Amino acid sequence: MDVLIKSAKIISPKSPHHLKTKDVLIEKGKIVKIGKNLGKARNVIEEKNLCISDGWVDLFSVIREPGNEHQDNIENLLKSAAKGGFTSVLGVSGTTPPLDNKSQIKFVRNSSTNSIVNLLPAGTITENQEGKEITEMYDMHLAGAAAFTDGKKVLKNPELLKRALLYSKPFGGKIICYCEDQTVANGGMINEGEVAASLGMKVRPSLAEELAVIRDLYIAEYTESPIHITGVSTKKSIEIIKEAKSKGIQVTCDVNVANLYFTDQETTSFDANYKLLPPLRSEQDRLALIQGLKDGTIDVVSSGHTPKNIETKFCEFDNADFGGVSLEASFGALNKILGDDFSEEEITQLISSNPARILGLNYKIVEGESANITIFSSNGNYTFEKSEIECLSKNSPFIGAELKGKVIGIINNKKVKLN
Repeated sequence: MDVLIKSAKIISPKSPHHLKTKDVLIEKGKIVKIGKNLGKARNVIEEKNLCISDGWVDLFSVIREPGNEHQDNIENLLKSAAKGGFTSVLGVSGTTPPLDNKSQIKFVRNSSTNSIVNLLPAGTITENQEGKEITEMYDMHLAGAAAFTDGKKVLKNPELLKRALLYSKPFGGKIICYCEDQTVANGGMINEGEVAASLGMKVRPSLAEELAVIRDLYIAEYTESPIHITGVSTKKSIEIIKEAKSKGIQVTCDVNVANLYFTDQETTSFDANYKLLPPLRSEQDRLALIQGLKDGTIDVVSSGHTPKNIETKFCEFDNADFGGVSLEASFGALNKILGDDFSEEEITQLISSNPARILGLNYKIVEGESANITIFSSNGNYTFEKSEIECLSKNSPFIGAELKGKVIGIINNKKVKLN
């Protein structure tokens, strides 16, 4: 595998070539030379406004295999990730049975051994994702679990979260929580606000998220343990997390790309592809999320990629499942929303170096390192089409959305994949 990338802006904060425009020569999966006029190679990548960065990392992609292959499988999840520019994805359990033991973790890792994309399985925090007993997290850690989360199944028991944080602390296990008080959420369909009032639909208040964020942060402070909160979506949640960070609480967080792009106005169409968790919020919330990215309160943008079969989405809004697929559209949506106010470096770090740091990954574009690279351009507007989705499920809120920029390809594990 010989590749010459010509005249590319390098975005790699740990590299001495960061923000410089150089040629990069890759041979047998290794970066052998970075400079100018590096000669010839079997494969040459050359385009206007070309950028390369440390490989992108997604912190929330739901795995459906084993057990739910009618929604998606590992092969197609990895195709979706590659097309979206991701060289690594954290695979959250949406399997039957759940990823709650070392055998399941080994199965997922073995299923992706020869892929260009690194599939990093996340073990569940509780057995069978039931929220009753914590799993043998250390065994799963030794088997290759990159983090621990019950996904969008909320940990209702605060004592259980406390035990999980304390149990995982000695071996550096990363606990990821989705925050929502289920009593306050009360089975609501959409965000509480003017849109819900006009539609007469059952609401899912911001308060449900904010109460749970406060609870989990107090527990993290009490145990002196790091915690990652996934899918923050409200203005008040950002204010709470910002204050916690200023107090020295070890918290990081991410926002789903859909909550940056859309608001609850979309739900007036009753299109179930906009029925998501967290729900789409108000424009005020959306703007607060963008400000949270700007000031560093929010560390990462995640895809929230959640495949659902057609029967659970092609139905009445009230009866539809929550969730949408978004790996293929993530960069284009993020770049469209942030491109006028954020630099290419700032946008890229939200999906590369920041999530890599949270998972303890160390990617950098320097000579002698294995190539783990995403190749892209920030220019060019286009309409996202259903045909671009590699996932078996097609339940994406981004179908028909105007996006900006393109993923040209990825290089990883001695392989090259160009779109």
